[in-house]
Order: sequence, then C-alpha cells, then structure tokens
Amino acid sequence: MKEKSKRERSKNLNDDSIEKIVGILDGWAGSLTWNTLITEIELHLKEKYTRQTLAKHTRIKSAYNLTKERISNDTDTKSKGSVEIQALQQIITNLEAKNARLHRENQDLLAQFARWSYNTYLKGISKEELDKVLPNINR
Repeated sequence: MKEKSKRERSKNLNDDSIEKIVGILDGWAGSLTWNTLITEIELHLKEKYTRQTLAKHTRIKSAYNLTKERISNDTDTKSKGSVEIQALQQIITNLEAKNARLHRENQDLLAQFARWSYNTYLKGISKEELDKVLPNINR
C-alpha cells in the first residue's frame, strides 16, 4: 500500500501564474499581508505557495511592495456615488495600479539592459555580434 506524503507540492510558478498573481495584486483592495495573498492565490489558482516562494520572484515581490505602498497612501477608502460610479472607480484604480507596476517593471528591464550592455562592452562583444539574427528552429 502506498503511503500518502505529508504535503503535496504545488506546481512551479510559470510566467502565466506569475502574471495572474500580479493581476490579483493590481486589483487588491484592503489590508495586504503575505498570508492574505497566499489565501487569495489558493482561491484563484488552486495552488498553495509559501511566502518565500512568492518573494523569490522579482515581479511578484515588486508588485506586492507597490500594492502595499498604494494601500498605505490610499486615504479615500470609502467610495461615494452610485454603484456604477464605484465600479468605474475600481476599474480606474486597478488600471492605475497595473500601469504603476508595468512602469516599475520597464524601469527594471532598462536597468538590466544597461548592465548587460556594459558587461558585453567589457567582454569585447560588438554590437554586430549582438544584433545577429537568431537561427531558425526546425521542429
């Protein structure tokens, strides 16, 4: 008879899962902790990850920190107006959060590109070598 393991391991985070998690954070309202995020991820993705696993991924950690910052700066927590206006305000808030996250990710990628450019320059790799066309893949 086969024994049950103590805990089933969740699947590894891939780009699609990371995108869904940062999407959850973009739309986050209310108090945010790693435990509440883990619970929300478990509801949406049906996978349970640890804080350490989530924080290991730069996009998730950055989105988490941006969300914490946004929540702490959010002084007007109560919406006024009709249900339609509240829904539109929520959409705007989500889009602003996503825009801020994408801006931060873009800045990080530009910094990485500058680092890579400098390192390739130090190694003597020319621009022409870097701009070579990728070979075709026969599948």
